[in-house]
Amino acid sequence: MTVGERIPPSLILMAGSTLWGLTWIWLKHAHALGIGPILLSVVAFAVQWLLVAPFAWRSMKDPSRPPITRLNWPWLALLAFASGVAGVGFTMAMVYGDVVRSMMLFFLIPAWGVLFGRLFLKEPLTPPRMLAVVSALVGAFLILGPDFGDGLRPADLFALVAGFSLAGANTLFRFLADQPIPIKLSLMQASTVLLGLVAWALSSEYGIMPTLEALGSSALYGATMLLAAILATQYAVERLPASRSAILMTLELLVAVASAAWLGDRFHGANVWSGGALILVAALLEATSARHHHPPVAPCKG
Repeated sequence: MTVGERIPPSLILMAGSTLWGLTWIWLKHAHALGIGPILLSVVAFAVQWLLVAPFAWRSMKDPSRPPITRLNWPWLALLAFASGVAGVGFTMAMVYGDVVRSMMLFFLIPAWGVLFGRLFLKEPLTPPRMLAVVSALVGAFLILGPDFGDGLRPADLFALVAGFSLAGANTLFRFLADQPIPIKLSLMQASTVLLGLVAWALSSEYGIMPTLEALGSSALYGATMLLAAILATQYAVERLPASRSAILMTLELLVAVASAAWLGDRFHGANVWSGGALILVAALLEATSARHHHPPVAPCKG
């Protein structure tokens, strides 16, 4: 009996979403030990890549899989790039930003997902989906409104870019449905490491030696909490209807906001909570408007 037969995929997805919502605690802890968020991302995803790469290699050697020369490398490269930007950007937003605010802005994913879904998967732009986009953008405006005059905070931009990139990566992951999953995951992790190294070399973090304790914490984070969150989420969404998956994944936002509000000491005004409520409504609208749709996929090269 497999794990999926013993534990319903919906519970696995809820566990994965809960882990995602709590990652900020470990990220801030590792940063406090003496490591910057960019290098933290590099270490965490490098450890992940080492764990997943053997499965990707085995997948490429599987005679039932398409040969490596027939994989859709241009689209796989775009998937890897979007995932790398999302991985580094999310860590920087969580470390440098206010968790409640950054997570709400990051969770504009439903709005970006509607746009990417239309572009790549030919999903229909129904009234509920358009309303979801409007609701999410109005929510973001409410959260950011007081800061428009003075310019956005860097962490706000990190959260927005990370959410936008992750929405694109999620769409491309589905668009490349016939490409081997271990290869996609391995490329996504390797890209995060490579992009992170480039960003690290160009950032103020470069030249600052991290502590051994911080390096160890970052590696352990990548090998346990982060890897478990990624695998649980990916396993479940492959086996659940899209609408149910989208609804359950809103648990990530709720857990992050609730835990940050409980553990933090920063007061948030009505604009932040109102904006967050609108973004949550957008996520639910997008989830409940999902239909059985057979999207086009990028084929292997013939």
